[in-house]
Amino acid sequence: MKLKTKILSIVVPLLLVVLVVVANVWRRQSMVRDIKVEIDYCGAEPLVSGPQIAGLIEQQMPDIHAKMVRDLDLSAVEAAAAASPYLSQCDAGTSIGGGVVVYAVQRRPIVRVVSGGGEYYLDDKGVRVPMSPTGSCDVIVASGNIPTKGKGLNEVWTLARYLDRHPEVGPLFDQIYRDASGDLFLTPKLGSHVVQVGSVERLDEKFANLLALYTRGLSQAGWETYSQVSLKYKGQVVCTKRNNN
Repeated sequence: MKLKTKILSIVVPLLLVVLVVVANVWRRQSMVRDIKVEIDYCGAEPLVSGPQIAGLIEQQMPDIHAKMVRDLDLSAVEAAAAASPYLSQCDAGTSIGGGVVVYAVQRRPIVRVVSGGGEYYLDDKGVRVPMSPTGSCDVIVASGNIPTKGKGLNEVWTLARYLDRHPEVGPLFDQIYRDASGDLFLTPKLGSHVVQVGSVERLDEKFANLLALYTRGLSQAGWETYSQVSLKYKGQVVCTKRNNN
């Protein structure tokens, strides 16, 4: 019995190795069949689908199904998938059945910009992402005097990234506005006031002051007392009373 067990312990692993080698040889000698794309949406709403990326690969590589797996340039497959503006990362491989498998990561938008330069997203790396016919992302909206590039756009992204990274303040707001002078404003979801942020300097200090006002000030004075709360000036919060007349 011990001898039989010992033989099996040697033979079974060898058979597995042989099967893997045979399967790999068969796979490399087969023609490219289907293309399967798996996308990690990183918690965001889908802006592109797996079949759409597969179609893009076939468009970029029209002869892909006429190739044998062993002749397929996987880096070219990755480059074809990466032509999609919605993806930040693409890794390609092949399956045992001769299919192409692409693992992709979708960009994660953090702000939707609506300005004279058009409408688009900025992701968490600051990359511009076009609007998609597939779906839309539920993120904060930025509007107003926003340039298509340069410091003004970067400041809008910096404020949006701060809100995205700080869940204690980010969910409080649904809109960013940039005026003609370059000052940034936030529209809260609660109340009818606006918050003047000014520049993107000292954001930690500014939002700590705002949270203190929200928890100890407006909760007593009332959310409709002020029309504007300004965080622009160092070391102080300036509130403008609403003119009820």
